[in-house]
Amino acid sequence: MTSFVARGTSVGFGGFGGEGQVQIYAKAPNQRTMIIEYKDAPGRDAAIRSFDGRSGWLKTPLSVLGEYELSGSELDGANVDAQLSFPAQIKQALTNLRVGSPTTISDLPAPSSQASMLSNDMIGQDREVNVVQGTGPRGTLATLYFDTKSGLLLRMTRYGTSPIGRLPTQIDFGDYRDVGGVKFPFRMTFAWLNGRDAIQLNEVQTNVPIDAARFGRAVGQK
Repeated sequence: MTSFVARGTSVGFGGFGGEGQVQIYAKAPNQRTMIIEYKDAPGRDAAIRSFDGRSGWLKTPLSVLGEYELSGSELDGANVDAQLSFPAQIKQALTNLRVGSPTTISDLPAPSSQASMLSNDMIGQDREVNVVQGTGPRGTLATLYFDTKSGLLLRMTRYGTSPIGRLPTQIDFGDYRDVGGVKFPFRMTFAWLNGRDAIQLNEVQTNVPIDAARFGRAVGQK
């Protein structure tokens, strides 16, 4: 798999703004853009995260800046996310790989609706996982949790540095389906210090051509 385009829906933290329409573009080895448009919320601009392999941008209607270029640990995190969009690149994306003690984590239940993805009872069944930890660009620490039965990735937690210490970003994966012979997660939840996006995909196309402009500055993506 060298590229993919995925589409689905998203609910932000607290369901603010109603369901968003999600588009994800990714191209190996390290380009990725996610666009969330709120067509049912007139006047609300799209939220866009993009990384072109060297530079990254974030555009969100809920921030003071509106749009800004990523730097420091945010840029490093975008690089890790782009590279790990293609599982075969784990050994290239992360160095100093080491295995931790097996543990259990709470899996996210399959939602009956987008709203349920953000309910207070998100905790599903406990899953036994193997833990692998590695180091990304400039010391970014990433911990991967693989289901012991299926071998599929259920969670990734990466830590970026900041003046107040390491800041975590957690990505949970579920609802794996076969797409062209590859197991692909159709359910993803991104959680960071002050926000969360719960995404349910409904379409994934692999190995498709993608215009390089898709990974450029966020303001040009809408």
